[in-house]
Amino acid sequence: MKAFVRTAALGLLGTALAAAPGQAQTVLRGMISSDIRGLMPGVSPDVATGAVLQHLYEGLVAWRSDGSVAPMLAERIATSDDGRTVTFMLREGLRFHNGAPVTSAEVAWTWKQYLDPKTAWPCRTNFDGSRQIKITGVETAGPLSVTFRLAEPSPVFLSMMARSDCDSSGIAHPDSIDAEGRWTRAIGTGPFRLEEWRRGQFVQLARFDGYAPRNEPANGLAGGKRALVDRVRFTLVPDPSAARVALQAGNLDVVQELEPTVAKELEGVPGLRILHAPTAGLNTILIRGTDPVLADAQVRQAIIAATDTAGMRDGLYQGFGAPGGSLVPTTSRYYGDVQKEEIAYDPAHAAQLLRRGGYRGQPITITTNSQFGLMKDTAILLQAQLQAAGMNAQVETLEFGAQLQRYTRGDYQLMIWNITPYLDPVFTFDRFIGPADGPADKVWRNPAANVGLAHLAAAPEGEARQPDFDALHRLFLRDAPLFVWANRETISGVRSNVQGFEPWPGLKPRFWNVAISR
Repeated sequence: MKAFVRTAALGLLGTALAAAPGQAQTVLRGMISSDIRGLMPGVSPDVATGAVLQHLYEGLVAWRSDGSVAPMLAERIATSDDGRTVTFMLREGLRFHNGAPVTSAEVAWTWKQYLDPKTAWPCRTNFDGSRQIKITGVETAGPLSVTFRLAEPSPVFLSMMARSDCDSSGIAHPDSIDAEGRWTRAIGTGPFRLEEWRRGQFVQLARFDGYAPRNEPANGLAGGKRALVDRVRFTLVPDPSAARVALQAGNLDVVQELEPTVAKELEGVPGLRILHAPTAGLNTILIRGTDPVLADAQVRQAIIAATDTAGMRDGLYQGFGAPGGSLVPTTSRYYGDVQKEEIAYDPAHAAQLLRRGGYRGQPITITTNSQFGLMKDTAILLQAQLQAAGMNAQVETLEFGAQLQRYTRGDYQLMIWNITPYLDPVFTFDRFIGPADGPADKVWRNPAANVGLAHLAAAPEGEARQPDFDALHRLFLRDAPLFVWANRETISGVRSNVQGFEPWPGLKPRFWNVAISR
């Protein structure tokens, strides 16, 4: 069956690569492992959709690599003394992919779409009052000035706008939607424009000659972006083995994510480079504290103390792994000495904690999936270590879709769960912290954690946040609602004739400022 999938994927790859013969002097050939889910910014947080759309759209602001916020389409940003009014002055000379000028009217139109419940924008709850932020109005004041009015001041408002899982709340032209309100085109302001989306095969982008880059150096999703190739083609290659073969054969120029074992095998292959870097994503193991077996924090701490995280990183990442045991990733400017504190690997201490926590050999199930090899291998290695420490651990392997449903329902004991990068770690904490009667996917339900998160969200960006991050990390170690065994690492395979491509904390591949020679 695997051979059939690999052969089918290679056949599809050949079809896509031949789809546009002679159309470009330079085509950078990347890949996506699943088809994109739509053309509206923020339509889906998956890597494939975001990787494509971040080249097409830009927001008023964007994240730098360290999670700080930079202006993007905005030239200047002014916040009123009471924090309830934020005014953006747009850069002059910006144009959409259809040639129309970018004005405050399109900004207001885009945000009207975002905030309209009928549009079903996945990120709407970030701004409609369901959480900390409520936009009460978006007003234009001249062709280049747009003002957002907030119900309450929010220091994280700009960072929320910059979230990469929402495609930086990209600004679009009204011609992106049809008469029925469906998002059928992608008319943004990015360095590339959408040329063709052949569903189930590839997405092809072309250089946008009307793009006006910023003057600052490129940094994360911010700064100066330049299209140095004529086209970028994202070919759908769902099978990792097919992607590896295509890379070695020269049919792909970049494979953004390689399994560590594959990357190790490709090191030293002529014509290829293996690049890797830690991301702001995290490799975690969730511990469901509402489960009777795991209700005592000492049992949860014992699970962590019985796990050799350094050994897991060495074994599973083949030497590529990055240490890190905090919900604040090592790539963040908020990762300091406190975040280096962790529950030490100590099987003897784990046994004591188990006795004190009342563990009597009840089954503990580790839930993982069959789609991602690293997650499956993590579960098997964790099982062996917990069994060695006297725990009755077993592995449950599901299809990823079924695992996602179980995660959303909170229906598990332990779960292998790797987290997409949030460059601002306040959103990583928000991903897990919630009230006892809140959504089931919130695994950390201590009221003190909710208070800490609220205090953190109210702190201004910068050094003022550090004490709140430190306090939450110490509480995290005491409560043990989950643990981080590594910063998620990006390991990329790149053809030697590709210049300028770099893996980065945000994971999704960036193909601006990347050149290729044939």
